[in-house]
Amino acid sequence: MDLEMKNDIGIKDAMTYNVITASVDANISEIATIMTDNDISSVVILNQKVEGIVTSSSIISKVVSKNISPQDITADMIMTKFVSISPNSSLIEASKLMKENNTKLLLVMDDEELKGIISQTDIVGVSPELIDVFVEKSNIDEKTYNDDINYKTDYDENLDEGVCEKCGVYDQLENVDGQFLCSSCIDDSDDE
Repeated sequence: MDLEMKNDIGIKDAMTYNVITASVDANISEIATIMTDNDISSVVILNQKVEGIVTSSSIISKVVSKNISPQDITADMIMTKFVSISPNSSLIEASKLMKENNTKLLLVMDDEELKGIISQTDIVGVSPELIDVFVEKSNIDEKTYNDDINYKTDYDENLDEGVCEKCGVYDQLENVDGQFLCSSCIDDSDDE
């Protein structure tokens, strides 16, 4: 695939211009409400200038998973450093920068001025062929991918699912002498 053919599509073609922000002293409960109200997964943290970013993932890993009250933690306590890119950059440059920095989004900055934000989803929406850059990042080799595609279950799709009339377990059932039984109960009745 020739990724260079789309090199003329720029950050400006895909980025979100209206960036949702919060102050460094906003508590995590307030930030979570901002995320919910705006259907977003990250909030840029400002203190006269961009200081960092709080993502839903950082809220989960640094606050929720540790059973800490979100009212007791402020943005500056859990925000992460941000990676930025110029608004004049290409989507290929953005994709490579995301991969190199193991991040799903970049802040679009002109010097120190926040101009927007761009995510992997934004890039793929405008230039789907760049998904290969992100798939490559996940180190999925062809054999693993093909093994997943050819995954088989032990279930027979022709059998009905439901509650076994003998043991009460929800499973795939087979009609045996007018009763719908799971494979374990069928095996037990064969042993008798």
